[in-house]
Amino acid sequence: MSLYKTCFKACFAIAVCMFVVGCGSMPKTVRNLGKSDVDFVTDVHARQLKLQMIELTRKLYVRNPIQLHKNPAATIDSRIKQIFGSENSIELPPLIFDELNGVTGIDAILLSFDETFQGDRVFAAIVGLSEMLRRSYNHQQEFFILDSLDEQALYNSARNIEIFVWRLYHRRDQYGNPLIYSNETNDNGGDISFDRLFTKMVMIQDMMALIVADKTNRSITKVAHGVAQFVFLPIP
Repeated sequence: MSLYKTCFKACFAIAVCMFVVGCGSMPKTVRNLGKSDVDFVTDVHARQLKLQMIELTRKLYVRNPIQLHKNPAATIDSRIKQIFGSENSIELPPLIFDELNGVTGIDAILLSFDETFQGDRVFAAIVGLSEMLRRSYNHQQEFFILDSLDEQALYNSARNIEIFVWRLYHRRDQYGNPLIYSNETNDNGGDISFDRLFTKMVMIQDMMALIVADKTNRSITKVAHGVAQFVFLPIP
């Protein structure tokens, strides 16, 4: 292929990308002209992560109905819409709420495990986790050629999910009860479906971190620490 044709294709792809980013209502077939193979993969991972988070929200509210009842007007579906918008929308609602004192991201996660917090712990936890994960995707749900992600942010978000899980399973009130109930064990094994859900989420983020690192030819700085040192990592 001649240099002229190569430059023309590159310029055309960039132009299409810039156009469709500003026109989210364009038909999907047209928007796809501005995507690389990695963009399609990223779209799938981001969409799957959103679906996993919606499932997590439902499961936590089923296990913690008392948290939902702290807001008499709330239902599971209304909470999901507040946090995620419509299931198929690529538009993400802002995650700043008065009932959480305006905190979000990691601060909202920490609030959900604060023994003095009297509000909806599930809502605080999901808002915080969702915002933290969104930051690792630059608050996007669809990606094009000019978009770029940070492999370190994706890696750190995977570790933060693991830290969140540890806190979820271990943080208890003064009476020894979990601050937020999750897995339920009994003589027959019980329900450990939360483990499977969190494992899927960690795998999604770790895989995306590897894909982006391979694409950009950059390395990931890995962290090693014990459970006693679990501190949430920053999302660059």
